[in-house]
Amino acid sequence: MSYKELENEIEQYSEWRSQLSDTIQSLSLFLKNNNITDIRSHHQFESVLGALADDNLSVAFVAEFSRGKSEMINTIFFGNYDRRILPSGIGRTTMCPTELRYDPDRPSGIRLLPIESRTEDTPLYGLKAQEDLWREIPFNADDTESVVAAMQGMTDSKLVSKSYAENLKFDVKLREDSDYGLELNEYDEVEIPCWRHAIINLPHPLLEKGLVILDTPGLNAIGTEPELTINQLATAHTIVFILSNDTGVTASDLALWEQHLGGLDPNEKASKDSNKSSAHIPKQRKLVALNKIDALWDGIRTEQEINTEIDRQVWQTAKTLDLDPELIFPVSAQKGLVGKLKNDDELLERSRILDLEHAIADRLIPDKRQIVVDKVQNSLTTIIDTAGNILNSRLKDADAHISELKQISTKNSDVIGHIMLKVQTEKSSLEADMQRYQALRSVYSKETSRLVRILSEERLEKLIIGTKHNMSRCATSLTLQKIIAKYFEKVHLFLDQSIDQANQIAILSENITRDFEQDHGIANFQVRRLRLERYKQEVLRLEQKYSHLKDTKTLFFKEQMSITNRFYESVCGATRIIFGRALRDAVSWNSNLMVPMETYVREHHSQLRRRLESVKRIHRASDTVETRLNELQTMQTQLHSQHHHFNDIQGQLAELLANALKSDLNETTQPQSAEILYWDHKVNF
Repeated sequence: MSYKELENEIEQYSEWRSQLSDTIQSLSLFLKNNNITDIRSHHQFESVLGALADDNLSVAFVAEFSRGKSEMINTIFFGNYDRRILPSGIGRTTMCPTELRYDPDRPSGIRLLPIESRTEDTPLYGLKAQEDLWREIPFNADDTESVVAAMQGMTDSKLVSKSYAENLKFDVKLREDSDYGLELNEYDEVEIPCWRHAIINLPHPLLEKGLVILDTPGLNAIGTEPELTINQLATAHTIVFILSNDTGVTASDLALWEQHLGGLDPNEKASKDSNKSSAHIPKQRKLVALNKIDALWDGIRTEQEINTEIDRQVWQTAKTLDLDPELIFPVSAQKGLVGKLKNDDELLERSRILDLEHAIADRLIPDKRQIVVDKVQNSLTTIIDTAGNILNSRLKDADAHISELKQISTKNSDVIGHIMLKVQTEKSSLEADMQRYQALRSVYSKETSRLVRILSEERLEKLIIGTKHNMSRCATSLTLQKIIAKYFEKVHLFLDQSIDQANQIAILSENITRDFEQDHGIANFQVRRLRLERYKQEVLRLEQKYSHLKDTKTLFFKEQMSITNRFYESVCGATRIIFGRALRDAVSWNSNLMVPMETYVREHHSQLRRRLESVKRIHRASDTVETRLNELQTMQTQLHSQHHHFNDIQGQLAELLANALKSDLNETTQPQSAEILYWDHKVNF
């Protein structure tokens, strides 16, 4: 896939996202103008529309140093320039995590966060808003030399004393055979990067359309910047892991893959091992590039021998990483760049870089579309269901009222009185049940408050502080292992308690809605369960990712402190993020759980009140049956029009979501899982 094709793919995605946003906006306005949903539902719409407006596509490149990572980014995304953009050369080049993006509200340039910011406990996303901390290097985006010169600053490093490095929370090796830390030179100095993070604001066709490229500087930097692993790599839509074809998977490569890229999810692995024929393995977000295949072009090997050697290395890499060989791409980034710069199609083809470009596009856009589809459906399905039920209820009520009035051919007091009594009885029964429901709300509130306390920041922080204190005082590696194991045991317990509590709340809600359904014939509401199990899986992956912290054999105090700091920054930081997301989900779920039923009950009560008032007016001779029938028939016509409009918008939304996945599957027929893509609650009338 050429650069232009990748640009077209992103352009098509942007257009689809814009159409989706417009349709959701139309649906929100329709529901608001027709008084169908409440303020909480419209907050949901605002959340979805905000997420679509801030949407981006992220590709992360991860590798140990000297794997040709920066060169690969230059080749894939900046091959249309007349020279290299990112610094690329022998040895270490990129010394800090780097984001390439475009913000039209900021000037072109590079923002660099000094390494000294590591002394602060503020997370990286919080530091991004503190403008005074960053050093900005502007460049002229139309002048390649200006861009390249500014980029060189990212490679800056400096020698500092051991104590200075430790003050910045770097691990320093105390022994040659230690697994952790930076190397000391003969003067007891270590080399550290000058910058902690770099953000490049570059007007570029792909970046302008929302693409974000993350360039990472290898295992040491990832290990010392856990937020890079926790947030940015975890949320990247495609990850390209780069190896060198001549070395294959080295020990440090494998450590980087298993500790920070997750390897294979433990549950996926168990499923794969136990049921290889039928287990569903989700589409991989990770691709592997075997770079530097041009080292085999020595003029001695035949083309067949070269291909045989490449195939052998692909097979061995797939086996080591437990990955499908189709996700491994042998390439030469350097020759690919030369081919693009010199318009040498033959060299470009031989570099195989186009195969990797095609694979990135094939996974980047579809995976991102799927994320957007899931977000829209999870956020709006309940709202759309409720709106459909209310519209059906309004039309049903109008039909019932018209039928009642047609029974009153004359001013028959007995008939009118019978209708009044029937409506009044139903209205009184509903009001009594609403009062009982309000009494149950206190019980419901206590249960939901307990769920919030289980996942609260205060409870988690108490565990974190206690664990860190115990780790700092332990004297043996065995004790350290027990403390870490106890921490994860407690975290799992908190999540298990929250899952049980959420299920109890759901059962209580189901009992309440079932009573209203049986007593008043209101719509059959499905109480949505809160799924916190996925956060259990995240904690399991976190425990696996940092299992090496429990395997230390050393008793040296400094190294014990190093492990404590790593645990606090990496594991505890990740746990805070996981629990924060779980708490937000729980609060949102609690706030919206009973909204559909409450909204429908209020609507039903209003309908009964209007019907009763209408019959009373006729009874008082202040109105005629014919006049009221004409009003109701006019309203009935308007309701039919609302139904048609609602179904049209709903159909447009469902079609956009379905077509997004159909285009990704390159199908012209219906999608494979239509029940996931279409709402089945079309308004009937």
